[in-house]
Formats: sequence, structure tokens, C-alpha cells
Amino acid sequence: MPHPLHEVVQHLKEGSVRTAYHLLHGLSYDRKTQTKEYVFADALKKKLDFNYIEQANVYLGKYDDEEDSQIDIFDVLTKVSLFTYSYQIANPLLAQYITEKGLAEVAYMDLGLGKGSQAIAVMQLVAKSAHPPQKFTVIGLEPVPTSLEAAGAAIREAGKDLPFAVDFVGISKCAEDLSWEEWQDLQQRFGGKVTINAAYSLHHIVSEPHEGDERDRVLRQLYLLNPLGFVLLEGNANHNIDDFFQRFQNCWDLYGNCFDMVDALEQLTDEEKVALKIGFFGREIEDILAEDEMANRHERLEPLSIWAERLVQAGFYLKKDLPDLPPVTHPTLTVRQYRGYVGVEYNHHLLVGVIAAQVNKYNS
Repeated sequence: MPHPLHEVVQHLKEGSVRTAYHLLHGLSYDRKTQTKEYVFADALKKKLDFNYIEQANVYLGKYDDEEDSQIDIFDVLTKVSLFTYSYQIANPLLAQYITEKGLAEVAYMDLGLGKGSQAIAVMQLVAKSAHPPQKFTVIGLEPVPTSLEAAGAAIREAGKDLPFAVDFVGISKCAEDLSWEEWQDLQQRFGGKVTINAAYSLHHIVSEPHEGDERDRVLRQLYLLNPLGFVLLEGNANHNIDDFFQRFQNCWDLYGNCFDMVDALEQLTDEEKVALKIGFFGREIEDILAEDEMANRHERLEPLSIWAERLVQAGFYLKKDLPDLPPVTHPTLTVRQYRGYVGVEYNHHLLVGVIAAQVNKYNS
């Protein structure tokens, strides 16, 4: 028997909007004990509400009665093994790219700096290398000014304990919003000595139909920086499509697994679980389902295989084998090597992954 919410979507697919509306509003789910159904039903209600007001980017607003903005809930995400494993894979790769040529001055460019915690972790790994650089510049792109300011302060403070000089260049923009002059400036100042990190950020890039593909344009600009290496972390799903019904199914599959995973985490309190499922994943689900227009949606995941193709098209060579993968002790998580990337699976479902690439074919 199909799930009632799937019945709602089927009625929509058949054009029976009124039937779908009444069926949906006849369903009732408990916010704390039936969170997945509650969140998906809420997103569908907002889709069918003709008075629904277009919202700003999901990362810049509030969600219902959750006190923390989504950028703050990332602190809770550090307890989620699915994501911590992806960082345990990515950070040593970034440190390797930064140090392997033995340059005296290096730069680390983060395309979604947040509060700077990953940048600090990479700096600390570089400090432990056999031949650390003399100067380390962090280039942080972060559209939220308060987060950018906090990240800069945290990075400078952490740099006081490291064996190299630390500089910080903060840019309060997303990568796709950089002007040609800004790209040229980055190339002149840091070209050939920068390592690039994009952790769960590039899937927010929106492409307008008349502009060509904005994601490919950004990746090409990153390639032209002649980076020492590029590490990309992303979720594995396809929400970057017009078809609402396929998008709903893809969304249900991905976040259903994420909700199950969060429920099984003993290190999270019940309040933290609800905060993640409603205040974090719930906002993403709302964005994916409530908006039909491509330009109005910001949560636009693509399969990891598509990101690998985009990187190759931009000129990068993929690092085919990633050695020294972290040991996995979690009973339901697996780290698996795929062609061109490493995936982190939950109950054999590929949810997130890491791609490493460079401009030269060496050690690929």
C-alpha cells in the first residue's frame, strides 16, 4: 500500500490538485515522533498554498520556531558520523595538496567557509607535516557577513599556535558572484599556489537558462587559478531537475535515509535530532519541493558522477585512488572507493562523497 504522502503526489501528477489538497490537509503527523512525514507534509502544504510567499536563500533565514539559523545547526552536524567521515577523507587530501610541492607560501581557498572550522583543521594538519610552509593564506568565501567575520577571527587566533604566518582574505560573496576582475586578482595573487576546498557548497549554484551552465563556468574559473589541488564534498542525489515528481522521489529517498541515520545516533539528544531534522534537513526539503522554478531553488544536489564529469570537462584530472581512507567503526556506515570519487554509504545507500582533482595528470 503506497504511503499517504505518495498518494498526494500521485494525485498531483494526475492533475487532481483539489483531491491532493484535501487528502494532504486530512493527514496529521506528530512533529517529534513522525518527523519525516511531518516535514514532507509541511513542504507539500506550502507548495499547494497559493498565498505562499517566496523566501530568501534557505541559509539566510529562520525556519518555523527553531531558534538557531541553519548556519548554527552545523555545530550539531559535527556529531553526525556520515559527515565527519567525509571530512576525515577530505582534510588529509587538502593537506597533501598544500604541502607536497614544498612551497614556502601557500593558499587555501574555501568556497563555503562557514565559521572556519574546516580551514582550521586543515591548517593544523599542514602544521604537522614534515615541511610546513612559511606562510599560509586562507581565502574564505562566505555570503553571511557575521559568519565571515567570526571565521576570520577564529582563523587568526588559531594561527598564533602554528609554525607559519597565517593571513586571512575574506570575501563576502559566493563563487558564482565573483566578477571577472575579482577572478583575475585571485589568479595574479594566488595562482599556482592555492588549494581549493568546496564542502557542500557548490550545489547551491543556480544557472539561469540564458546564461549557460553557471556551475561549469565556476569550475572553469577555478581551473584557471592553476590550483595545486581541488577537493569537493557533496551529497549524492539529483534535485537539479525540473520534474517535480522525480524530484520528490529523489528527495524522499535521500532524506529518508538521513532521518533514519539521525534517529539511530545515540550521541544526539532528542532536541538535537529534532533540530537537525526540522531546522536543517527540513528547510532543505522545503526548498526542494515547494518551489517549481529552477531559479528559485537553492538546494540542487547532483549525483557525484555528474560532478566528476563536470570537473573533467573543466580540465581537471581526477585522483583515481585515494589511499589511507579512515577506518570505519560505525555499524551502518561504509566508506567505498568508486570510479573518480570516494563515497560514504549508510546501509549501502550512497549519501555523500569526496572528489579529489588536480590540473596536472601526475599522481592522478
